[in-house]
Amino acid sequence: MDVGVDVAAELRSLLHAVTAPDGERIIVSRLARRLTGRVAVVEASTAGDAVPAAIVADLTAVSDGRAAAVSTQVDGCPAYLLPIGAGAGSPVLMVLGSEPGQRFCAEERDLLTAAAACIGLVRQARAARHRQIRLEVAEAHNREAVLHLLMVGATAAARRAAAALGPRLPDMVRLHLVECAGRRVDDAARRAAASADTAWIVRCPVYTRHVIVIAPAEDATVAGMLREMAADDPAYHVGSSLAAPLGKVASAYRQAFHALSVARHRADRYAGFRARGELSGLLVEVGAGWAARTLAPLLSYRPARPQDPDADELIATLTSWLDFNSRAARHLKVHRNTLAARLRQIGSLLGDDLAEVPTQARLALALQLRGGPGDPTVTLDELLASPECRSWAEHQLEPLRGSDPRLLDTLRAWISHRAQIAPTAEALRVSASAVRKRLLRIETLTQRSLLDSPSARYDLALALEGCDPARSTSGRR
Repeated sequence: MDVGVDVAAELRSLLHAVTAPDGERIIVSRLARRLTGRVAVVEASTAGDAVPAAIVADLTAVSDGRAAAVSTQVDGCPAYLLPIGAGAGSPVLMVLGSEPGQRFCAEERDLLTAAAACIGLVRQARAARHRQIRLEVAEAHNREAVLHLLMVGATAAARRAAAALGPRLPDMVRLHLVECAGRRVDDAARRAAASADTAWIVRCPVYTRHVIVIAPAEDATVAGMLREMAADDPAYHVGSSLAAPLGKVASAYRQAFHALSVARHRADRYAGFRARGELSGLLVEVGAGWAARTLAPLLSYRPARPQDPDADELIATLTSWLDFNSRAARHLKVHRNTLAARLRQIGSLLGDDLAEVPTQARLALALQLRGGPGDPTVTLDELLASPECRSWAEHQLEPLRGSDPRLLDTLRAWISHRAQIAPTAEALRVSASAVRKRLLRIETLTQRSLLDSPSARYDLALALEGCDPARSTSGRR
C-alpha cells in the first residue's frame, strides 16, 4: 500500500463524484485503482459468493451496527469493512487488498471512511431523486385528473381537486396549447409555471408534445409570455382559445387546437382562435330534445354484469373517441382492444355505423346539446333547415368559395369516404399526396385543424349538409 495518501486531494475527487449520475460506480472504481485491490458495496442479506466466507460474520456485524468498522485479513491480504449510512441492515463498503502481509495505513483508512460517507451521500441523493420523481408523477396524474373533470364538464369536482393542488380555477379561462419540438415538453411546462403562477399547467395526456395552460381569461401576462416564447424559439408553437366559462374547457381546448394548426404556418409561431360561430350555440334552445332522442339507447343502457362499462363510461368513451379518434385509448387509459370493443357496443346500441363521418358529426352535436329541454320529435334536417343554421353553414364554407373549386369536391369526397385519404384519392383519380395537399389547403383557408383530432370535419360535414338543397329528410333522424 502507498503510505503517502493525500487524503484531502482524494476527498475532493470523491466529493466531485457525489453529484454524478453514476457517482457510486465512480467512487468504487477510483478506490479500486488507488488501493490496487477489490472494492465493492455489498448488502449483508444478499452477499452470497461476492463475500469471502472468512469475513461474512464480520460483514454482518458491521451491517447490523454491532461493529463500527472491521480491519481483518483474508488469505493473508488486508480486508476492511465500513458501514454506509446508519441503522440495521446498512450496506457495507468492502475493500480486499491484494498484497499479503500488509495492512491499510491510517491515511488509507481515513480515505475509506470518507469514501463510505460519500457513497452514503450518493445513495441519499439518488433516493431523494426517486422520491421527487414519484411526487412529480403523482402531481402530474392529479393535474391530469382535474383536466379530465373539466373536459367532461364536472366543474364542481374539478374546483375542489384544484383547490388542494393550487392554483384555484377561475370562473373565466383562456386555454393555451403549447406544441414542443423534440424533448422540450418538460422545459415548456417549467417555463410556463415560472412565469404564470395563476395558471393551471398540465402535460397533454393524448399528444405527448403538447402542454396545456389554463389561465384566467383576464390575465394577459400568460398569453404574452407564451407568445414571446414561441417568437424567440422555433421549438415552440402556441395556439390560444377565446375567453370561456370554466365549464366550457372542452370547447376552449378545441379552439386552441385549431389555433395551433394555424400557428404552425405563421412566422411568429403563435395564433389565437378566430370564431366562426358554434352550431351547438344556435341549437341549444331547440336541439336538446333531438339530442336526447338520438342518444337515448346509450343513456338508458344498463350493463348485464357489474364489471361491464355502464352508460356514463360509454358516453365518456364516445366523447373521447370523437375528439381524439384512435388516441382515445391513451386519453381513457385503456387498451386499444378495449376501446374497439366499447365502440362496437356503442354502435350496436345506437344502430349506427360509427365509421361514417356524418354519423360522427351527428353524435358529436348530440353530445354537445344533451341535457336541456326541447322537442323530441324534431329531426336534424329540420334543425339544419333554420335560417340561422343555413347562415352558419354558409359561413363555415365561405373561405372555400371562390377558391380552387377542387377543394369543396375534395372535402365532400373525403367526408363520404370516411376521412380516409387513399379511398378519396382513388375516387377523385388523383394521388394521395394531392388529396393531402388539398386538405392542408382547406386547413389554411378555414383556420381549423382537419387531419388531426379534434378535427373540424364534423362542422364541415354538417355545413355541407346544411348547404345541400338536395339532402334527404328521410335519411337523418
